[in-house]
Amino acid sequence: MPGARASRRAHLAIAPRLGITLRMAMRNSSDMVVLLTGFGAFPGARTNPTMAIVAALGRSRRFALRGVRIEAAILPVVYAATEREAARLIEQASPDLVVELGLAARRRHVSVETRAVNRVSPLRPDAARRFSPATTVVAGGPAFRRSRWSAPALVAAMRPAAPTRVSIDAGDYLCNQLLYLSLGMTPVPAGFIHVPRPRGRIPGRRVKWPRPSLLAVTRSVEAAILALCAGARRQIGRAHV
Repeated sequence: MPGARASRRAHLAIAPRLGITLRMAMRNSSDMVVLLTGFGAFPGARTNPTMAIVAALGRSRRFALRGVRIEAAILPVVYAATEREAARLIEQASPDLVVELGLAARRRHVSVETRAVNRVSPLRPDAARRFSPATTVVAGGPAFRRSRWSAPALVAAMRPAAPTRVSIDAGDYLCNQLLYLSLGMTPVPAGFIHVPRPRGRIPGRRVKWPRPSLLAVTRSVEAAILALCAGARRQIGRAHV
């Protein structure tokens, strides 16, 4: 039996089976619910591209045609609100999957995070101009929590749309805080995707490593969600065999 379980895990490359079948049966619906979150503005980023990405994907018809319902939300970049808002959204949406987005302005590629660490910087103010009162996300909590998806498989699904890499560093700001907290709140497949600041072409100027456009990044996130949902449905099918 242990060998069979290991073999099954090897084939489920995108998302682990964590009660998805039961939740869908309780809803009496075959639609998969995806909680998709982004962040608002914060010091150093007067505009946050995740707001536009979440808005675009939240109204996309492609998901409905594939039996996917997007529950979209934008979180304030406020330390004191993260835990409360994450808990509220997860309770209200009862999602099958959780996909969280954040801005990594210095990166030139999309990053699929593999873990969150129990660490918060005391030196970075939030949107309310307040600093974290603690240096850990959860006092006494584990040193890190792993994202519940296969990052390499997800990167492969996203790369045709935009340059995408696996990342082991979600930072020490609210992105990392949100991922760490949400992984402790729900057992469903969940993780975080950092997006770069989109940059359009500048006439007459060549950029060695240009950032992807907002449209390209949006399509890459869309591809990630569809891949996760397809993987979860394959797992449901196997569960009934």
